[in-house]
Amino acid sequence: MKLSILTTILLLLSTISIAQMNVSDKAQLVYNNHSDQFFVLDDSTHYWTQKPGSNRWVKHPYVYAGDVPFMEMMDMTKVLAMSAKSYYFVSTSCGNVYVLKQDTLKRIDHSFPHKNQYGAPMFAWNNSVFMFGGYGFFQVKNVFTRYVPQAKEWFEVITKSKESPSPRSGPVFLAENNKFYLIGGVNRNYLDDTYLRDCWKYDCQKKSWEKLGEVNELLYKDFKLMDLNINLPNGVLRMNNRLIELNIRQNKWTSYENPLVLTMSKITSSKNNEYLLYAQSNSNSSNDYVIKVQKFDDLKEFTVGQYPIYQKVSVLKLFPKEDYLWISLILNFLLFTMLFYIRRMHKLKFLQRGQKKLRRSDFTTSEWDLMCLIQRHGEMELSALNEYFNEEGLSYETLKKRRETFIKSIRIKIAMISRKPIEEILMETKHTADKRMKIIHWNEDIELEFESDEDE
Repeated sequence: MKLSILTTILLLLSTISIAQMNVSDKAQLVYNNHSDQFFVLDDSTHYWTQKPGSNRWVKHPYVYAGDVPFMEMMDMTKVLAMSAKSYYFVSTSCGNVYVLKQDTLKRIDHSFPHKNQYGAPMFAWNNSVFMFGGYGFFQVKNVFTRYVPQAKEWFEVITKSKESPSPRSGPVFLAENNKFYLIGGVNRNYLDDTYLRDCWKYDCQKKSWEKLGEVNELLYKDFKLMDLNINLPNGVLRMNNRLIELNIRQNKWTSYENPLVLTMSKITSSKNNEYLLYAQSNSNSSNDYVIKVQKFDDLKEFTVGQYPIYQKVSVLKLFPKEDYLWISLILNFLLFTMLFYIRRMHKLKFLQRGQKKLRRSDFTTSEWDLMCLIQRHGEMELSALNEYFNEEGLSYETLKKRRETFIKSIRIKIAMISRKPIEEILMETKHTADKRMKIIHWNEDIELEFESDEDE
């Protein structure tokens, strides 16, 4: 009899509903996509659910059987909807895991508080919890961990992709079906915070990362101003007096302005961002909030703008800055080698286009006459050519210098036209009888083209 009465009382308590609800700043809020309902927990005796659009909160009693005081558990965890009737409360630093199932909230892991992934995004897929990056022990990381319920322990996720996101904490992120999207984040280096601009997608089934591109400049500038619901994925974020809606499938983000946004926190969106669950601050108390569910369209008072979330990365940004010097040196070397090769080939072709005969038009009258004279005799003493350079009162040394300069110029012209080595043209040797005299020789393979040859 007593058992039936108790059961009846519990059933009555579970059906109690209210339109408006007050909570503390410790309240845990989440949307359960498995059951299509919002979830709020702020007490160790009961939690509340609401179907989007019903405007009524339903109260559900439960028993807290955790290993630490209730408020301590609330402070160190975030809630994730795992199925239609179960919720995980996961340590924000990775480690402890509590489950709310069958009206009991208790700890289920065999792990310990890692204190290694503060600010790491967490999401649920295939009955497991995943966490990426985060801050701990004075360092930002890019470690990827997964809680396996069967083992009740955390393990590192081994991916199949060659590249993965760099260390970061507090990024914007989304989880849709078996895809996890990571947008930006912060990399702390001592007291300097660097805001990242890359956008990544992780495929849970393929176990691989893919870099989608670079975050839009305007969205990147707004990261510092956004009030993120740290650790939990969300399609709607708050930035000062604006709401930012993210649509990763269409690669666009839209900004809406509404003064009411200034009082909103802990925003959670339903499927396709149709409804928003949020905590609205109470002006009389900084620790009390009113929980509200509202159609997102009703909060879109003024559209500020719409932009892509990311764009493809420029080819110039694919390489680290320190690699540019080596790339520049390699390119310059290749360019120099190519120019040298072209010049060399051009020179070889130029040398191969030599004329078979020397033409009268390529030389001066005195040059042509002198060449004809040497060609007729085949070889001559150099002194026999003095009459072409002699003048009254000219010294022998000056005469000799003029002769040598004149013959040198003829050699250069013949070499350029015939493409023969200059040292083989009009060669000079010593006289066999008198070593003081020099003989100049005509090259037998060089022909002179006379006017009669041209007429023919």
